[in-house]
Amino acid sequence: PLSAEDSAKLSGRTPQVLYMACDHDNLSEYQCLVRKQIELFEARPEDVESNAKGRNKPIVLGQVGIRCRHCHALPPKSRQRGATYYPAKLNGLYQAAQSMASGHLCYHCGHIPNNIRQELLVLRERKSSAGGGKKYWGDGVHILGVYEDENGLRFKREKN
Repeated sequence: PLSAEDSAKLSGRTPQVLYMACDHDNLSEYQCLVRKQIELFEARPEDVESNAKGRNKPIVLGQVGIRCRHCHALPPKSRQRGATYYPAKLNGLYQAAQSMASGHLCYHCGHIPNNIRQELLVLRERKSSAGGGKKYWGDGVHILGVYEDENGLRFKREKN
């Protein structure tokens, strides 16, 4: 169980899929499908303890990251490379998601259904001018209740 001090660092928000209904008006089919495979989540004690390889700054309790929806239930050390990212800024979310998509989702995840992986690979090859870019991705998570602080991204507390 979490201490009262640790509990205060968490918003209590449940993980949330990155995809929003308005994405189809602003993003390519590929980007929409990618967003359906990724969820926002709050770092819990097990995430903090596992830390992410190659990080300069340690992950802190309650920090918001993105993770693969298909393998997130595995213990952090058992997930394939690129399953979780902790962007420090809202405008870093786009690049983190693209890295997850091009490596983890398209090639490394052993839990993504094969039909979704194949669709990602096909759609990725299609060149599309539809793409909201970094600003759209950052604004979108802000709408979902994510903000920046000195430790990276955080969820706003839900009103009771």
